[in-house]
Amino acid sequence: MFNFRQANLQDLEALIQLRLELLREAGEIKGNSDTTNLAEATRKYLGEKMPSGEFFAWVAEVDNQIVATSGLVFFQRPPYNGNLSGLEAYIMNVYTIPMWRGQGIATALLKEIISFVRATEAKRLWLHTTEDGKRIYEKLRFVSTSKEMEIVYY
Repeated sequence: MFNFRQANLQDLEALIQLRLELLREAGEIKGNSDTTNLAEATRKYLGEKMPSGEFFAWVAEVDNQIVATSGLVFFQRPPYNGNLSGLEAYIMNVYTIPMWRGQGIATALLKEIISFVRATEAKRLWLHTTEDGKRIYEKLRFVSTSKEMEIVYY
């Protein structure tokens, strides 16, 4: 029923729309805010980073319609104990259209990512989650930590 595959630039517009929906549900886009600039910035980012291998995405399709997505970026830190390569992977943009939720789609996409990352030198795979998504990640052996702090500049 579901087709899972790595996304490509032909999926660009669907990836943008799903990201906007994710941000809307997460409260980062308020009401009917104009998303034209955000969509264009996302289009530029994905258009550059996907072909260069700096951003990876996977999708789930039903009847050639993308109903879910997940993204992955790698970044290099200096080596540290427990990760002598310093390579880390960060999962982002995990989103399933509401009517398709509860059918294991996000879990299947995450398993694709985990398998992909295990074939690399990355020793840490991490993400941020909403409360609604937390149980999916816990089932896949992600654990909550309290190590993160941030400062956001606007």
